[in-house]
Amino acid sequence: MTKVLTVRVPPELLTRMEARAVSLGLDRAKYVRSLIEEDLVVGPDEGGRKFASEDLVGIYSAPESGGSATNARVRDVMRQRQQEQRGKG
Repeated sequence: MTKVLTVRVPPELLTRMEARAVSLGLDRAKYVRSLIEEDLVVGPDEGGRKFASEDLVGIYSAPESGGSATNARVRDVMRQRQQEQRGKG
């Protein structure tokens, strides 16, 4: 039995999503299902590790990098810390 899933999206995202679906010859629901199915086939291990913290941007400061935390700044700080640890060991 098919279940209904309701997802709230901002109007701009909905417009872009519908345009993409049309360009692929799909309706909105088929497009979303195809994205979910594709993600489940790839799975978390095959997609590689991704540092996904953009939702934390500006929440805390990264003193070593001189500003608020972003993915790039956090990666740089982590790289620096790793190099320092290698130098000590």
